[in-house]
Amino acid sequence: MPRSRSALVGLAVMVMLALATAACMTWKTQSASPAQVIGEKPPDRVRVTRSDGSMIELVQPLISGDTLSGRWAGASHSTASVGRVSIPISDVRSVAVQRVHAGKTALLVTGVGLTAIAVIAAATADEPNPQPLPPSDSPGYPGVSCPLVYSWDGTSWRLDSGTFGGAIAPVLARTDLDNLVYAVPEGDLLRLRVANELNETDYLDALSVMVVDHPAGYTVAPDGDGRIHTLGTLIAPSSARDFRGSDALARVREADGWGWESNPSGRDTAVAQDIRDGLELVFSKPRAEKARLVLDGNNTPWAAYLIQKFVEAHGWETQAWYDSLEASPALASRLGSMLAEEAFLGVSVWANGRWQPQGYIWEAGPEILKRQVFSLNLSHVTGDSVRIRLESAASFWLIDHVALDSSAPAKFEVHEVQAERAVDRYGVDVGDHLRSLDTRYLVLEHGDAAEMQFRIPPLPPGGSRSYLVRSSGWYRIHTPETAAPDTRLLSRVLTEPHGASRLAVARFNDALLSMRRDHQ
Repeated sequence: MPRSRSALVGLAVMVMLALATAACMTWKTQSASPAQVIGEKPPDRVRVTRSDGSMIELVQPLISGDTLSGRWAGASHSTASVGRVSIPISDVRSVAVQRVHAGKTALLVTGVGLTAIAVIAAATADEPNPQPLPPSDSPGYPGVSCPLVYSWDGTSWRLDSGTFGGAIAPVLARTDLDNLVYAVPEGDLLRLRVANELNETDYLDALSVMVVDHPAGYTVAPDGDGRIHTLGTLIAPSSARDFRGSDALARVREADGWGWESNPSGRDTAVAQDIRDGLELVFSKPRAEKARLVLDGNNTPWAAYLIQKFVEAHGWETQAWYDSLEASPALASRLGSMLAEEAFLGVSVWANGRWQPQGYIWEAGPEILKRQVFSLNLSHVTGDSVRIRLESAASFWLIDHVALDSSAPAKFEVHEVQAERAVDRYGVDVGDHLRSLDTRYLVLEHGDAAEMQFRIPPLPPGGSRSYLVRSSGWYRIHTPETAAPDTRLLSRVLTEPHGASRLAVARFNDALLSMRRDHQ
């Protein structure tokens, strides 16, 4: 499945590009060859999908001989030579170019949705004397959080997972399981790197690699409870529409990096339908009464930014709030329930004439697309189709791909492998902190990292192998903790029905208004 990172674009560039036109720029995969797409008059920017499913965005692309090259969209002009990327044509699966559709308000800029631009507008509006923001992968960038896991792919480190997203307090600590798409062992050694690149403190309790041997022709993916599922042939939806009736099928039918997100324009906080959004999908009904929903998606930067603002609203009482969560399990439970209802992706199935809730797909963080599996009970569904509803706060999710799997589970074998070697950036052995759930945390401050190597057992003949990372812990978002608590905001979020969703739309409207004013 594809993975992608936010482009490294500063405030000024993003706002100029976002507001220079009222158009909607979208990515359109081309059926022609790379040479035909780029040709004598190459587009300014292309999005390349490689044969392994990974994606990269190139500026000023050129084809020379059997190689496609361009400046990586994440590189600044001052580091253009460093950011120059060359890809063999034989390694290119598809090339997408941007198309402009006039009259739309939703807008993509360098692969980042309007939500990312709104984060920047909102963050600068919060400051009395706003300064240009740093690149989106640096610690000053607002609204992105949780430890990052990189895999060694044989030549370089590749971002492969954002771990235990949403675990913003000790009582919300959780164990997370995520596919490692890029991990390539060298001999019998697999290497990972965990890093804190953000304005937070990460408390990593345990980390291990799950080596899954399964039959060829199957893939594996986790659910929110840490169970591993084998996946056979995936069933694509026949219909997908968002809550405003817009057709989203082309965006979610394939895992291609061209995902769906809410259209934020024209939302009224007084209208219940405007503060929530999602997808209603139709699938051919499988014969089995149970099936697995497969989703490739992640949270938007807007969702992460608002979680940060929620913590910040506690002001000088932030530590007292953390202490109250530890002292009151009921209070902690209410917070967890609120986060699930507002930020997770609710799953319902149409049966007996109504939508029947079946649970939540977990918060996935904004750093990278994550594949998650959700088990469905279809025993009460009649007819020859299945209708599934996915719901969350508006502008909280980016959904790249949704499918059903009803194949019989395949037999597989799992080896949980602990790090044979784990050292921090100073060369200190930190392996003992990562081998068991014992609250002997590996504490990572901004800039800290640890590299690990895992000795992998031999692959049985004729089988296929997948790798997943299992991590446990929590993180504390750093906020000023100097202002008076914003009791009105906290009350709205914690006590009003869908208070967080309503606040999210209100703040987004403020950000859009701020951008319009800046453009005038």
